Amino acid sequence: MAQTTMTRAEREAFLAGMHVGVLAIPTDGAPLTAPIWYDYEPGGDIWLLTGPDSRKGRLLTEGLRVTLVAQQESLPYAYVSVTGTVSRIAEPE
Repeated sequence: MAQTTMTRAEREAFLAGMHVGVLAIPTDGAPLTAPIWYDYEPGGDIWLLTGPDSRKGRLLTEGLRVTLVAQQESLPYAYVSVTGTVSRIAEPE
């Protein structure tokens, strides 16, 4: 039987790999669910990369609760889902 759960270290290592994430942002109606580039190093914060004038960028606000899913589309299939709040919005450095 295939493994269906990951340890915290495995989840963090998976998120640190190269994946396009899918971000779910609440709206007045159905949530906006869209692909997004992100960056992550184990033990750190997840950085979402999007333009401030995009629909995603306009909807994101500090304190907003969002969900990010990163998946592996080849065998062995795997994914990690993370829910948290937007802690900071910054211009690219």
